[in-house]
Amino acid sequence: MRCKIFSVPLEPEEALDRERKLNDFLVATNVKRVFASLANHPEGPMWSVLFFYEDGVQVTQKTPASPDATMDPSTPLTGEQVKSIVALKKWRADQAALEGVPLYMVAQNKWLEEMVRMPVRTLDDLVKVRGLGERRAQKYGAKILEIVNTANAARRTWPASSYSAGRA
Repeated sequence: MRCKIFSVPLEPEEALDRERKLNDFLVATNVKRVFASLANHPEGPMWSVLFFYEDGVQVTQKTPASPDATMDPSTPLTGEQVKSIVALKKWRADQAALEGVPLYMVAQNKWLEEMVRMPVRTLDDLVKVRGLGERRAQKYGAKILEIVNTANAARRTWPASSYSAGRA
């Protein structure tokens, strides 16, 4: 596990560049724990945020031995689950930019991971994601389900064996 500190000024015009760097960091890492506090710096008040994280997301092509293993965070994600997380992270980045908020305000990495491990199929499933809450499930649920279901449909539509279909 690694550690990184970000300092983000409270003044909006000064914060943009540092927020972009923070958002890029959040997209590329698997954050495990966050601590934040307001700190007085010579340049003025700033948010000081400490992240404990792991680089990237572990990938494996193996399917877990039991259904319960899919919810175990220590079990590596399958290739399909990683593809779903990548699609969800892209949507999250676009949504956060649209709303002008940090990525974690839309959805935290651990929520996205839990969504693909469950997997979510309905709004009721989304409410079961620890920390997501009903308000976010109502606000973003339709789009999240569309992304997850599109990823699942793509796997069903293009099985590996169909690539060579029709070749002599």
